[in-house]
Amino acid sequence: MAEQRSQTPSLFSGIIAFAVALLSSVVLVVIELMAALFTYFYLAIFQREWFGHLIGYARGVLNFCIGQIEMWFPSFTNAANATLIGELAPKSMLLLLIGLVVGALIRLVLWMLKRAIAGTSH
Repeated sequence: MAEQRSQTPSLFSGIIAFAVALLSSVVLVVIELMAALFTYFYLAIFQREWFGHLIGYARGVLNFCIGQIEMWFPSFTNAANATLIGELAPKSMLLLLIGLVVGALIRLVLWMLKRAIAGTSH
């Protein structure tokens, strides 16, 4: 019985740590989503020429992905064309790529801040 009592605080702290990690992950995803959308909006409104170039690059990435699907999964190609590929336009691919880049940059900045704070506390 003594062992169960000693494990109870660690169980509660584990549950609390899990809840905090889950909540912080959800908050981070929402922040990344909003940052990606605002970046996309900024490019579409204020940097139209660069936005056009990026759409061209996104079209190339999309065509590359389509080629890989056709090469690696030839039996899946018709279903992929009808569903996934048919719905993805170059602008959608660009938004996806912007989201990935912005998310990676936000996580890099947060990691650097954590390292800087941890380095100053020692």
